[in-house]
Amino acid sequence: MSFVAFSYERKRVNHLGKDLRNVTVILKEKYYNGSESVRTFKCVSGSGCTPVSSGYEISGTFADGEKGRVESYEIEKIKE
Repeated sequence: MSFVAFSYERKRVNHLGKDLRNVTVILKEKYYNGSESVRTFKCVSGSGCTPVSSGYEISGTFADGEKGRVESYEIEKIKE
């Protein structure tokens, strides 16, 4: 009888591989219209904020001050 070793590595849902809590990001033009300054979003919390979580949801604030929610796959990059 032989045994096969399995790896239970968690899939990264947050494709940036970073903790996004309290980080400002630029959202993808595919999902949001406007220039980069209009597509900024300040991440606050949610299962999509950490690179090894099992969810996509990120709560935070849009550039115009409106509070809302985005999905981690809608993020293009971290604002520099």
